[in-house]
Amino acid sequence: MTETTTAVTRTPGLHVGWVLPPFFHELPVDTEDVEEAGERLYETVRQVLPGGTEDDRFRMFVTYASIIDDLRNAGAVYAGFCNLDVDGRASTATVAVYRTPLQGITAADVLTEALSALQRAYPDDEVRISTLPCGRGDSQAVVRIGDAPFTLTAEASPTGEPLEVPRGQIQVYIPLPNDADLLVFELSTPSMQDWDLYSELFATILRTLDWATEEEAEMAAALSQAQPVPDVTPDPAVVQELYAHSSRILDALGVRGRMDEGNAVSAVACADCWSRGLTSVCTARHQWQIDDVDEPPLAAAVGRLDEAFQAQGWIKLAGVPGRSASLAADGGSGHRITVTLIEGRRRLVVEVVAPCTRIVRGPGDSVFG
Repeated sequence: MTETTTAVTRTPGLHVGWVLPPFFHELPVDTEDVEEAGERLYETVRQVLPGGTEDDRFRMFVTYASIIDDLRNAGAVYAGFCNLDVDGRASTATVAVYRTPLQGITAADVLTEALSALQRAYPDDEVRISTLPCGRGDSQAVVRIGDAPFTLTAEASPTGEPLEVPRGQIQVYIPLPNDADLLVFELSTPSMQDWDLYSELFATILRTLDWATEEEAEMAAALSQAQPVPDVTPDPAVVQELYAHSSRILDALGVRGRMDEGNAVSAVACADCWSRGLTSVCTARHQWQIDDVDEPPLAAAVGRLDEAFQAQGWIKLAGVPGRSASLAADGGSGHRITVTLIEGRRRLVVEVVAPCTRIVRGPGDSVFG
């Protein structure tokens, strides 16, 4: 993501990340292969509508297939949608993130230019400069709130005829501090009765925006481990999942000892994000330990856990026989567990980390430059 602003000056690349709720499903805007995009989209539709009819799935597939090219051509580096049940009715929204390279202009100047351009283009909409709280402190951004109706194709329409659908939209234009990139976050929803819900949800997403320079990422990578983020409370549903996995681990270990120390649940930046310099919360971790057990039973317990979880489909990431094991669920994208025998201490330390919820784009990502 390094851009040249003059013949002799280069601005630093940034790793940029933001957190989407787990009920958002990513659209394949990162590939130009039509067949691959179609396969990925259809698999997503199957996950979203597991009990739906083929007609339901076909309409959803056609709806999103028709906008993927538009999103990609507009420079989207991420796009995702949700399909919710709100008080017994279907409700949906789409979030897209665009990146525009800047040349020969500062972040301050681009705010003024974006404000003027949007006010001219959308005279009936609300357009203003606002302060945006995010992972690195407050940032200035241009916000546009207005209408963006669209036409549903005959194939996707429940009536079988083209249908114009009213839609509300929020766009937030955020110049990054390297003076080389402008991010645009966009939320669109035809479910106007749920506008307040999605407006608050969008504000929550924006507050998770975080970035780091290559130098900061190199420094953070030297630590390369999940780091607690003070004063942030983990999501209760995520905590319950962590406890459930910890209970399964305890059963698989099959040892009993003192467990009154070292038991803590923390909101954390996961090891992968931390190594890129992104230090705001992206997941949660349950860390606990078993004490006062001799080393031979603990070593045997590590082996039992390793075998039991691999037999259940978990992937072995690393480990030393009888000393440590690190495994991941769901092909590597799910929960991760690490058990480590602390030699000479009669102690086994267990760490359970929930899946990362951050979308990351940076200098090494082809879709980001």
